[in-house]
Amino acid sequence: MANNSRIATGQLHHTGVLVTDLDRAADFYLGALDGHWLFKPATNSGAAAQAVFGGGPDTAFRFCYIGFDTGAIELIEFLAEPPDWATLGAGGRLLPHFGLVVDDVEATTTRVEAAGGTRIWPRPAKWGDATVMYAADPDGNAFELFDVPLESIVAMTIEMFPDSAP
Repeated sequence: MANNSRIATGQLHHTGVLVTDLDRAADFYLGALDGHWLFKPATNSGAAAQAVFGGGPDTAFRFCYIGFDTGAIELIEFLAEPPDWATLGAGGRLLPHFGLVVDDVEATTTRVEAAGGTRIWPRPAKWGDATVMYAADPDGNAFELFDVPLESIVAMTIEMFPDSAP
């Protein structure tokens, strides 16, 4: 029987990213981006890990959640040969990525670099009232830094692409 009642979606719960060293990645997100522990590293292995991510019987991974003022990131490190789909690409990728709102994009970018991350763009860009920058963590997972809330970016995007308004 179909349920026709509407269920609203709240905030983005979390974004999961693959890393090669969970401890290093956690230190990066805790230090460079002012994250806080929601769930400290744990290990999942054997049949339970295989049920989550597929792969062979030796599938094993460590994972944790790091929170921000809103939302979170889940870091995942495979301890044995990862499933084929989970092979990391090289370097800073623009997509997939996740976006974070920060107080000062340039200062945060400096902290990102000091913590082992990299700039993808040579410098932050101005977009209307927003300052925007693409950067990557030490594993090449890309993220975008904004100094305005999501609603501001959506409004500017709709101005550029009016047919995209809901």
